[in-house]
Amino acid sequence: MNRKRLMVKNFSFIWNGLIHLSDGSQWTLVDPAREHDVTWWQTGDVVKLDHRRGAPLLRNLSRDESVPIVSASERFLELAA
Repeated sequence: MNRKRLMVKNFSFIWNGLIHLSDGSQWTLVDPAREHDVTWWQTGDVVKLDHRRGAPLLRNLSRDESVPIVSASERFLELAA
């Protein structure tokens, strides 16, 4: 039986508007109406990346809250010449 394993990530911290996760990824909160506040999330809160209507969503499983996000930086592989 093949089951998808839940890739558990943890919230690390938020600094200068960037959300940092334990896997090293950085995300920016998409919140033009300022409805969401993640500054009170605690280091170690369990989070999961989801999608809603094609847009990435960060779900804090510890606090039962979801916030819309976008990737803060795209990683590119560059070869040395």
